[in-house]
Amino acid sequence: KCQVCDAVTGLLRCAKCKSSYYCSTSHQHIDWPRHKRECRRLSKQKKENQNRIQNSIWADNSINLPTVGTSESEILAAQAESVGHSQIVTGYDHNQTTDTNRFNGNNKLKTESMHHIRDELISSDPSSQSERRYEELCRIIIRDMNTYGLSVVDDFLGRDRGLQIFNEVHKMYAAGVFRDGQLVKNSLSDKDLRTIRGDKITWVKGTENGCTNIGYLINQIDAVVSLANTMRDNGQLGNYKIRERTKAMVACYPGSGAHYVMHVDNPNRDGRVITAIYYLNLDWDTQRSGGILRIFPENGGSVADIEPKFDRIIFFWSDRRNPHEVQPSNRTRYAITVWYFDANEREAALNRCRQYNNQTANCT
Repeated sequence: KCQVCDAVTGLLRCAKCKSSYYCSTSHQHIDWPRHKRECRRLSKQKKENQNRIQNSIWADNSINLPTVGTSESEILAAQAESVGHSQIVTGYDHNQTTDTNRFNGNNKLKTESMHHIRDELISSDPSSQSERRYEELCRIIIRDMNTYGLSVVDDFLGRDRGLQIFNEVHKMYAAGVFRDGQLVKNSLSDKDLRTIRGDKITWVKGTENGCTNIGYLINQIDAVVSLANTMRDNGQLGNYKIRERTKAMVACYPGSGAHYVMHVDNPNRDGRVITAIYYLNLDWDTQRSGGILRIFPENGGSVADIEPKFDRIIFFWSDRRNPHEVQPSNRTRYAITVWYFDANEREAALNRCRQYNNQTANCT
């Protein structure tokens, strides 16, 4: 009923708090001095309730949605690796030009800022020109991460180096060292687990025998992430202290429709802030082979479909900002993933783990 005259027909509702009703705008104006404080309180309360509901939904999802890679307990128990700061050196063809291909499909992110770089932005030349190209690449990544929550770079190391990495990965897979990927909640049967994620994985430091080129890749990713994290005017990247990372997770989807349902890498604040994925799939044809990485960025209604093309790398936020899935793959699909930790969130996660276990046996 109207807050002024108790009328019950033809009512208008307060647009802010949506809790008080009036028969006319004049009665709303008359009541405003009284209603103003209550309106602000109710509006604030409504917003807080919406946030609680959203957080509750995410919390429920975190029970059902797995994380990429391995279980959260394994991420926390693993010894973190220090992020290197070596000068990046790549195998770019200096005669190549910039490729401005867009993401394909309807309702996909299509923008010049979502770069597919085919350029000698970084070269082995130690000159100031090389440094500028290096910084330009990082600036592009910073801009895309701040705008879209992800950044895609093509021809990251060059074909020759990419083939050397592929050969190392293929030999490891043929040797049988890969195992089923794990989940945050790892209480499922093997059959149910494979229904959620069908990849096989192994963890690599890059210093093992037969992993020299994988180690080179890790160093190059370290160099990019480290510089982007410390450059001036780097937006959200400047909010984190990135000093450590995981080992590299080498993954294989062995075809036959192997996939990974929609999930969040770090749903429970285990420290991972940036996901970097490098692809090793020559002549990939998405129409025939599938295997797209589909990302649902929090900051927009569009989705990003990322083809797992050879020598392509993607960076994206590891937390709830980027739910994503790997669509069924009909061909063997290789990728190498490295997660970078925020020092403060990582330490807080380890402290929670220690308190929960009352010991340090399961926490690094």
